[in-house]
Amino acid sequence: MSAFVEDDELLILLRAEEIEVRYAIAEDMPPTSNLTPMLTGSQDGWKILRNMTQAPNSPWVFWETWYQGFLDGKPLDWELQRRVALIDDAIWDAGPEAVAAEIERIKAEFLAEKLPMAETIELHPETGKFRAVPILVENASYMSALLTQVGDALRDCLGDHNGLSDRSGDVKKLNRVLTKYRDDPQNAELTLTTVAGSLRRQLIETRELPPNEDNHALLHTVEEGVRGIRANHPEVAANREQLARQAFKTLAAEEKQVLEEALPILTAISEAELAEDFAQDIPELINDATLPLANGAPSLPGADAATRVFSRVSKMALLKDQYDTFTRKGAEWFDSDTRKTVQLAGLVGGGVIAIGVKFGPKLLELVQIGLRLLGVL
Repeated sequence: MSAFVEDDELLILLRAEEIEVRYAIAEDMPPTSNLTPMLTGSQDGWKILRNMTQAPNSPWVFWETWYQGFLDGKPLDWELQRRVALIDDAIWDAGPEAVAAEIERIKAEFLAEKLPMAETIELHPETGKFRAVPILVENASYMSALLTQVGDALRDCLGDHNGLSDRSGDVKKLNRVLTKYRDDPQNAELTLTTVAGSLRRQLIETRELPPNEDNHALLHTVEEGVRGIRANHPEVAANREQLARQAFKTLAAEEKQVLEEALPILTAISEAELAEDFAQDIPELINDATLPLANGAPSLPGADAATRVFSRVSKMALLKDQYDTFTRKGAEWFDSDTRKTVQLAGLVGGGVIAIGVKFGPKLLELVQIGLRLLGVL
């Protein structure tokens, strides 16, 4: 059987499976229903599928994961399956590569919805690099007043015998809010929420910090800052409600490696402020996930760092066509500093780093990790 015929027959089998899923969707069948993929009943079909996934850049990888989920009694997220099942017939007719590309787009979109942030990710019209543009709070003067109070309370805590110093992780995070995130309500809320939880734990549970008036005042002020931002920015408040329902799983060793490898590329294709966030968040993700908790349980990724990294990566993946167009505009790009930086990182070959060409597999791998952390895959 030729490779072409195998591709053609396998796609026909998968389309038949999608018809079955569409019927299930029409009947509003729950994710726990006993759907048994027809392909598993065809030894030739299943063998072909598994063999096809071994090829480099195989368009069949998602399908093997999908079927394996059924075999293991752990089907993939039902909403994700629903969106794949409803891929337009014209895309199916275009062949397996077109279907695979659409599935990757669906996965990136799904991850972006799971980790909402009150910001837009866009390409700088002059540099072609990615940047994050915050959606500002309407009552800017109130937010400024809240952060001024946080800054005053922080200064009262530093020095003396309050247990906090400029080297403390919580202090560094608060200083980032007071400077870089002062006009960025989403990232200010994410970071203040993390600091509030940390201070509460150190003051009440572990007693690492003395429960004195200054430290309690700082905790109170940080919590007031969180509540104030949510009250004056409905999108941030709605995002917090959704994020509160998410539970991050632990990072596997190979996933930490992928993050380490992606860091120099992400910083190279991002504007300075976004690159700085990646440079802070990814090491924090890797380090936090490396250190075990006191009770022996594996540590979980930091929620604010994980949200920023995977929300932004998913939105960058959705801009792949724009990025591809920009980086192909002129031959002069082939000698650009960005390309040289990425080449020096040793992570791509001599080709263009356009997302859909060389950087694409790494970016989509990050989307895959984000979905797995959320239990979608």
